[in-house]
Formats: sequence, C-alpha cells, structure tokens
Amino acid sequence: MQIDNLRKRVRIINLVKEGLCSSKDAGLSLGISRRQVQRLLKNAKESNNVLKACSFKPRNHWNKKSKELEKLVLSLKKERIQRSNYCIVDILKQKGHSISVGTVRKILIDNNCYSSKETEKRSFKKFEAKKSGQLVQMDTTEGCWLKGYKKVKLIMIMDDYSRAILGFKWAEKDSTWNNMLVLRDIVFKYGLPKIVYTDNDSKFRTIRHGSVYFEYHKKEYRTEIHKALNQLGVTLLNHPPYQAFCKGKVERLFQFIQKRFLPEIKAKNLEELNKEFAGWVKWYNLNHVNRMTGCKPKERLKQHCFKPLSGKEDLNWIFSIKELRKIDKYNSFSLNGNRYFLKNQPCLVGEKVELALNPTHRIRVYFDKKFVQEFKIK
Repeated sequence: MQIDNLRKRVRIINLVKEGLCSSKDAGLSLGISRRQVQRLLKNAKESNNVLKACSFKPRNHWNKKSKELEKLVLSLKKERIQRSNYCIVDILKQKGHSISVGTVRKILIDNNCYSSKETEKRSFKKFEAKKSGQLVQMDTTEGCWLKGYKKVKLIMIMDDYSRAILGFKWAEKDSTWNNMLVLRDIVFKYGLPKIVYTDNDSKFRTIRHGSVYFEYHKKEYRTEIHKALNQLGVTLLNHPPYQAFCKGKVERLFQFIQKRFLPEIKAKNLEELNKEFAGWVKWYNLNHVNRMTGCKPKERLKQHCFKPLSGKEDLNWIFSIKELRKIDKYNSFSLNGNRYFLKNQPCLVGEKVELALNPTHRIRVYFDKKFVQEFKIK
C-alpha cells in the first residue's frame, strides 16, 4: 500500500516539476497541503532525486512523553475517576513533570480512560409579562468599545412585555448613583413599574452574609436602590444566585446592541456615545420587529400599566445617597473634610439630620423627613 502511494507521489511531483500540474491540484490529489507539495518539489530539485525526496520518512516526535509518564497519568486518573485533567497536571508539576492539559487528555483518550462530562438537560418555562410596566429588567454590560477608555458600561432597563428600551446610560462606572439616574429617568418618563428585576449585585441586594454587621442589621438593612424603590411602592426582585439565564431577554438585547449598534459608532467620548445611542434606541423602539413577539416594541408599549406619579413624591430625596450627620454646637456638619453651616432657624444643635447626596454637585439636608437646606458640594 505504501509502495503504491510512493509511486503516485513520484508521478505527480514529476508532473508539477515539468509544469503540467499545479501545486494546488497536486495537493488535492495526494491529500496533502500545497505547501507540502512545494517542499517535496524543492527537495527533489536539491537532491536531483524525486524518489528520495518523495519517500515516506518516519517522524521524530521530539516532544513525545515517555511510557513511564503515561502510566503515571493513567494511575492518577484510575486512583480517582472524578479527578480532572487540570488536577492531574498540578499533581505532576509538584512531582517535577512538565505536561499540558491537552497531552493528559490525549493520553486518556488513547487508553479509553476519558469520558466527557455530560451536561444535565433541563427544560425552561416560558415567561412573559402580560402588559408593559408589570416587569422591567435592569442589567449592565461592559466592554472595550470606546477608544481612549479602558472599559465602558451600558446600564439599561428593558420592558419585559414589549422588549422596549426604557432607559439607559453609558458610563465609566456601574455605580449605585448611575443606576439610580437610569431608574429616575424611567420613573419620570413612564411612571412606576410594578416590579424591577435585577441580578444579585451588591447595589441591589446585600451580600455580606456571615458578617456580624449583616447578622445584626439583616432585618432592616436595605441597599440605597432597594430603599428608593420601596418608598415608591415598587417591588425589587432578584433572580436566584448563579442563574444568569433568568434574565435571558436583556442579555439577548445586549448581544443585539453589540452586533447592530457598536460597529457603527462614531463617538469619541461618553457624551457623544449617549447621544448616538439615544437616536439608535428611538429607531429600535419604533422600527425593529422583535423575533419572539412579532411586533415593534412601541406597539406593545401602548398597552401599559405604569402607575403615574401623584406629584407628591420628592424624587430629589428618593433617588439620592443617604447619610446621617449630627449637628454640632455651631449648627453645622462636616462631609468629606468640609464644613457646612445651616441657617440659624431652625436650630438643630444636637439633632441628627439626613443628607441626601447627589454625587455630582448637591447636598440636601432633611430633618424629620422635611427639607431644611441645600448646599453645593465643595
């Protein structure tokens, strides 16, 4: 069989040498690459012996592992059948053997000791809100999408029923304040949704389980966003830990944005990026037909159950970072090393006040849930 293959190889290489056959066609006929054909042709010209150049030479596997090492890999696997390839590599490194995960896998396959882990199949129950405003999903994605920035974050809220993008913000940080700005924007524009669905990030849910502080305050402690939504009568719902597939709709929308919007951006900074995305969101809500609903987001958004604001809500207070301060004998308080003096009336010496912080530029002072005074952050 090998002699017949050698004769065929010699015959075709001679045809290439005489210019009667191309390297590409020769490679297809012999089942080798075009580069290998050219290498054989070069060797034939140098040695002036086509037969010698085309003869099959045994390969010298310089990196082939020894039989002793193979036996050691097999013994480690048989010792504990659930032991992973990575674990075997670590054990062998401690014993002074250098081996890759791929080599361990190949040894196990060649000796019928490898079995791929079968993932458990499971079915999912399809869920969709019955009207817009019943459930909105909030999440963040990040990436190196803007030149000059290490990473940018897209904080976004999507309506579950209509798939409409209700609010967004491109920012450098996925901070509590930036998330509050997006929430405040949709509350002001659309009204109050019934449920805000999020992941288990510490902005939405306390994760300090096991600490003394958490055990002491667990009944009353809430994140700033949880407090804000609670004051508005909106339910904050977190999906179960390690089950990110629960917010698959918003994740698919992020993928759609990465494929359709990001390749077309011309923005050079975050301000320009937010303006460009605002125009794209308008197009998406008005014109894009969702594959799952068969409708444009704006068409479904008309059937909404957002609760309108009564006008009595103090959004400056609700959507702010809260801090407690005790007023000193000079009727003042300190914040970040700066002192702020209240007006003489009312005199709040010795009383505790709540500061509603707008991290960009404002401090609003409240006493007994009543607004007292506003300061610019120094």
